Amino acid sequence: MIRAVFFDAGATLLFPDPPVHQVYAHEFAADGCSFSDEDLARALEGAWRSIRSQGKTDRYGGVRGEPEFWKSVLNRVRASLDGGIVSDQAFARLAAHFRSAGSWAIFDDVGPTLESLGRRGLLLGIVSNWDSHLPRLLEDLGLSPHFKTVVVSAIEETGKPDPEIFRRACARLRVAPEEALHVGDSLSEDYEGARGAGLMALLLDRKNQYPAVADRIQGLSELSAKMGI
Repeated sequence: MIRAVFFDAGATLLFPDPPVHQVYAHEFAADGCSFSDEDLARALEGAWRSIRSQGKTDRYGGVRGEPEFWKSVLNRVRASLDGGIVSDQAFARLAAHFRSAGSWAIFDDVGPTLESLGRRGLLLGIVSNWDSHLPRLLEDLGLSPHFKTVVVSAIEETGKPDPEIFRRACARLRVAPEEALHVGDSLSEDYEGARGAGLMALLLDRKNQYPAVADRIQGLSELSAKMGI
């Protein structure tokens, strides 16, 4: 029997609004960088592909390592565009932007889903590869009251798909892994990671990219029916 449901955060519950590439484009242009939309898209994808290839479960290097991590990401993108580096002023503006609740939007299906699950007595939590500002962001967005625990990779110094972060989340809600379901949009980090830790898992496939995955939903409104409740 499912007693707890964990959710990923980004692209599952919330998304950047305006989109990341638009924010970066504005700041890079203000910082004196010349580029095309195609150049920026390639640079962003290349930077994150390089980070993922390192295989680190805590990409941030803990809370103390967050500023250097984000600077390295931004400088990697900037270097791909014109060989330059991001100014301190641009970095500060970007950091402030993405820490602000006004820079994020919540998917329409999130509120009704969380309220429905809560009424059924299920324990809800978040397991996310994010920096240490996520709990404050969730509070500012009004989502915190729904969750009994928020487990964040930078704070834990381990992240998905490592089984350890899922085990810690289960322990904090005092449920066994087999009593928990995890829902997220990443095939490797959320779906395969949770299953590898002994949890049940559903892949949230909002863009219909993984039709071959049986245990998937295309929106959170399908969650209750998929759970059989």
